[in-house]
Amino acid sequence: MIQFERQEKIIAILERKKSSSVRELARELFVSEASIRRDIESLENKGLVKRVYGGVLLSRYQNSSIPIDLRDGDHSAVKEEIARRAAELVHDGDTLFLDASSTVRRMMKYLGHRKNLKIITHNVKIFSEYGGSNCELFCTGGTYSKVEQTLVGPAAENYLRSVSADLLFFSSQAITEDGEITDSSEEETALRRIMIARSARQYFLCDDSKIGERRIFSVCHKDDITGVICNTALPWEK
Repeated sequence: MIQFERQEKIIAILERKKSSSVRELARELFVSEASIRRDIESLENKGLVKRVYGGVLLSRYQNSSIPIDLRDGDHSAVKEEIARRAAELVHDGDTLFLDASSTVRRMMKYLGHRKNLKIITHNVKIFSEYGGSNCELFCTGGTYSKVEQTLVGPAAENYLRSVSADLLFFSSQAITEDGEITDSSEEETALRRIMIARSARQYFLCDDSKIGERRIFSVCHKDDITGVICNTALPWEK
């Protein structure tokens, strides 16, 4: 298959699936991942696709929510370290808000030794992966989002308004150099704003790929929360 034909097929796959990982594209087109990466670079230079997290999507979808399966695989080692550092801020008996991000979900494996934790979340994967943990889990309820594997909407928002937490750990798609935290999902943004208001302390978990980026919906500003946990020095710290 010549490069032009392969790139046309990549566009066709993305039209059908909206997003895909490099591995999935290589498997579907029977070529190496290195070839797919070169094709993606060429298509991105033409403005047709956008590389995001663990994969690629059509440029017109770059302000859309990224499927959780793509986000899970990207910057994995960095996310693990950020999650571990965040978990160190948790103490026995705390009540936590955990959002739907893949980095925040990784915190669960570092909280097993804590006692009497209460965790409130709309992240369905936490229930499926850690439902047997010692933590007491509370589900917000709401409308199921297949892409994000979360519960969102008015029911989830109303539940969050009725509870409170000692700590909130959340992430999102972008943070500007002056500290504005933004995201492409209106529904996730609405939930995070409520959790910020209903928690005593709030921490934004952020890998360096998100710095200097901006999305359509504003979650908050760094000055509105307790702190930012990142794998590198932040622009306002330099």
